[in-house]
Amino acid sequence: MYDELSVSFENPATDPLGYNHVEGKLYCGRDSVELQYKTRERAFRKSGAVAVAFDYAEVERVEYFSKWFRPKILVFQTRSPAKLDGFPGTSVGRVELRVIPASRRDAAKVADLIRYKQSLAFVAESESRLDRLRSQEP
Repeated sequence: MYDELSVSFENPATDPLGYNHVEGKLYCGRDSVELQYKTRERAFRKSGAVAVAFDYAEVERVEYFSKWFRPKILVFQTRSPAKLDGFPGTSVGRVELRVIPASRRDAAKVADLIRYKQSLAFVAESESRLDRLRSQEP
């Protein structure tokens, strides 16, 4: 199992002037998931890079859709929708990322990696809760 994984994406502009074009990557680190992206304000003008970090417990769902003759899409949904306010095309903490061809293999693995990391976090949290209960016993 991989400890770290990243998936690059590029969402095309939503209008002819080039507004809301987004490119970046979803990085799954050892302790958190980080969404790094840049937006284009116009056809040739880019904004600065933005990085938003999520704990694995904040990630609600990650799914990879790969259909023939369709764009490959990675759906990322979080329990903290306020963190995604600046991302174009967000709907209540849910973003669709169009995976570039070089990252398709990693995109298929990212959902399993996040589930694995979430289970590790859940086990660690459960053990700490049990330790607290044991220490309170007379």
